Amino acid sequence: MQMLLQAIAPLCAFIIVLRSGSSSSHPQTDSTHTHSHHHVHAPREHDVVDERGSVRHHNWQRQEVMDSNGLYILQWWIIGDEIHFAVTVNTQGFIGLGFSKHGNMASADMVLLWVDDRTGERNALDCHGSTHQPHGAPLQDDTQNYHVVGGYQNNTHTHMEFKRQIETCDPYDLPFTRDTIKVLWSYGDTDPIHGSLKGHGQNRGVKSLHLLAPLFHKHPNHAPHSTDKSPVNKWDVTVNNVTIEPSMDTLYWCKIVRAPKLNEKQHIIGYEALLTRSGKSHKNLVHHMTLFECSVKSFPGSDPASWDVWVRSSGTVCNSNLLTPRDWDSCSTPVAVWSIGSTGQFLPQHAGIPIGGSSGATYYMLEIHYDNPNDIHAIDHSGFRIHYTQHLRPNDAGIFISGVSVSDTQLIPPHQKLFRNVGICGPACSSVMFPDDGIKIVSVTLHSHRAGRKMSLRHIRNGLELERIIEDDNYDYRYQQVHQLANETVVLPGDYIITDCAYETLHRNRPTFGGYSTKQEMCLSFITYYPKIDLSGCYSMTPVREFFEMFGVLQFYSLNMTDVENLFLYNGNLLDYIPNTIYAKTKKSHANMSAEDILYEESLLNKLLISDPVEFHDRSFMSHLNQLPWSEPLFTKRVEQAMITGKHMTFCRIANESISIPSEIIRYPNFTTFVKQPSSCPYHTFIDSAQLSSQSSKMIPVGLPLWLLVLIQLRDS
Repeated sequence: MQMLLQAIAPLCAFIIVLRSGSSSSHPQTDSTHTHSHHHVHAPREHDVVDERGSVRHHNWQRQEVMDSNGLYILQWWIIGDEIHFAVTVNTQGFIGLGFSKHGNMASADMVLLWVDDRTGERNALDCHGSTHQPHGAPLQDDTQNYHVVGGYQNNTHTHMEFKRQIETCDPYDLPFTRDTIKVLWSYGDTDPIHGSLKGHGQNRGVKSLHLLAPLFHKHPNHAPHSTDKSPVNKWDVTVNNVTIEPSMDTLYWCKIVRAPKLNEKQHIIGYEALLTRSGKSHKNLVHHMTLFECSVKSFPGSDPASWDVWVRSSGTVCNSNLLTPRDWDSCSTPVAVWSIGSTGQFLPQHAGIPIGGSSGATYYMLEIHYDNPNDIHAIDHSGFRIHYTQHLRPNDAGIFISGVSVSDTQLIPPHQKLFRNVGICGPACSSVMFPDDGIKIVSVTLHSHRAGRKMSLRHIRNGLELERIIEDDNYDYRYQQVHQLANETVVLPGDYIITDCAYETLHRNRPTFGGYSTKQEMCLSFITYYPKIDLSGCYSMTPVREFFEMFGVLQFYSLNMTDVENLFLYNGNLLDYIPNTIYAKTKKSHANMSAEDILYEESLLNKLLISDPVEFHDRSFMSHLNQLPWSEPLFTKRVEQAMITGKHMTFCRIANESISIPSEIIRYPNFTTFVKQPSSCPYHTFIDSAQLSSQSSKMIPVGLPLWLLVLIQLRDS
């Protein structure tokens, strides 16, 4: 074996770069057929219930189809501190598998697998991508950390099982964590021996995955060893003929639907996206979708018969004061959430979201966000396929939204390598709404837009931060797959949960604000939990008055600060407060303006004219922000600190009309930060120490209030 490895070591240069197509003698097989031809040596899945009643999933197994034709199947599972893989590929040649943070070959951790055609020997060669030649040849590792467990080759397929330590302490091996990881795959139709690899093929690709998390099955019958054989019904919820014009960069469309008639309560066990491919490129324009349960709350002048009229209509633009009926505000509790890159979600077998019965919702609202940066004309029919069963599971589950309330008061400066925003769900909500023994979180979908780089859901109890519920330091906004928890997290009354987002804006020249376009930002967590409570959302934002005072602004023309707060909190119309003559001063033609320019031009911040202090008067607040010294690291760090550790206005949105929790302004909680157990690998210790020393070279002055620092910086510039 050692001689063979030495003989093909130079060929590690070919394993990912040179690929040939699959042989015409190899029939294409779907993943089900491929899977039936082998047995993996994985332990039996089982669940354990701890003393708090939360479930720990042991020996879970994952399977992913890596290519669009079902020719490359990857399976994996965890045993102790080892991760085991099985690949089944429609080839009699080599199989390549790689792991990378960024999806590039440079520094990627790679393994080459094959069964020798002459001897039948099974081989695994540990390689890595060159950092000096990012597009050059992969190199053989000094230490071989991938070990063959089993495998075979037949007339059509190669199947290989192999394993590796989750953390090998080899600087050429990528440590596996809960972060999103880019998995590189490839295959060719010849063994990598004596230069027999030929031609550049197309059998390669990259796929983002969460390697250290389970993913529950679409149907109980698909789960290994499942005893649940009850039938599953489906309910398709889609829009009909929604037209997206090339001029529409961002569109939110809402449609009211009526639930299926179910006399008895049933359980939603999961959902998938139904996506329309549009245009010549067959691209789907849906960025995310949410299906909300409606409580049919009555507003003055409402007509209950209107709901059936809305069901028959095609829908309308969401969140519009002019076009969206006020009654639709009662559609606030999510039951299905999908974002770009996701496959949907299926719940563990002990939880289901209730639907139907005498107390079930009659109406639901489908909200779809279309993102159209390439000016495509499309007609869309997208939506959800909801899977439900009459076989009730032990627990009613629910979904609520937490994080930063969508508002212009969420701000990320330009030219930032990483800048954090946080959204708080605190005791004002958890103490009132959570049951005495808490809620149990089973999964979380993290959601930001294009600038998002790191996201986490943090958990604070009694002044101490517990282990992060979810932490993804390699967040990919194009892969917003649900994070299923192997061990459910219990959140008790009085606990805080904090959605913590970090953004990168190195190539942006203007501040980025919270908003609905993908050119703006969000910081949200969609939390699936049980037992179900009447909670729709738990958010926070920087209080409006404090936001403006943070940047030295005390007053605007024709508006007192209470009016400004109402504009932000209640989506008010500026023309109700400001005479049209003042508003018109900032209005420009949209001709030849980019979508981003239009967002800035139409922003409320661009229409507020500063009157106090006199140093800034007659500027719009937007132009004031654009003049701030964002390239000065000490200044931007102070802004970040002020927005995180300062005041937060919290909101607890309740679906039940009989409960009302007022918003309140709180300080960021004081707690001891959770610290991960340090790595036992010497090279990690060196890297961590280098990062700490480089970050501590400058101290942030804390003596001056931020608004005074703004004045000083602007006068000095």
